[in-house]
Amino acid sequence: MRILLLVFFFISILSSNSNSEDKIVFLNVNYIYNNSVSGSEANKSINKKIKELENEVKKFTKNINENKEKLIKQKNILSEEDFKKKLDDIDVKVKSYNKQIKKNNEIIVKLKKDIRSKFIEELSIILKEYSKQNSIQLIIEQENVLIGSNKLNITNEILKIVDSKKIKLIN
Repeated sequence: MRILLLVFFFISILSSNSNSEDKIVFLNVNYIYNNSVSGSEANKSINKKIKELENEVKKFTKNINENKEKLIKQKNILSEEDFKKKLDDIDVKVKSYNKQIKKNNEIIVKLKKDIRSKFIEELSIILKEYSKQNSIQLIIEQENVLIGSNKLNITNEILKIVDSKKIKLIN
């Protein structure tokens, strides 16, 4: 009987707290990042750098393949030692270039991470101001919401604010 009374007591406390005027909303951070002017510009800049690197890799690959073909054609003319030396030179170039590709990929990953961090910092400032102005106690990422009314979704409002602030993500 006491257990039943305790359960009833806790349920009544929890229900009284949930009936309070706490305002909870949610937003889609990825949508804001991808569709904001600053996020779109950052993505375009990153994609441009990726394309440039891909073009460099294509040129290098083409050049290496041409060098290998020339070497194969000269195989009968060259001594075995010269052939092996030239083949080793090509391999050294390939290994060196692979290291450079890896370094460039790490730079791009770091750039993406830094841009995203800066965006989240700026978004956090905007959300703090927005929550004060609109008496919001809790803002949740949409990915963590199972079910929620669209009235509680502030994504488009925040997107407008982010665009109006003209956040500079890339120097």
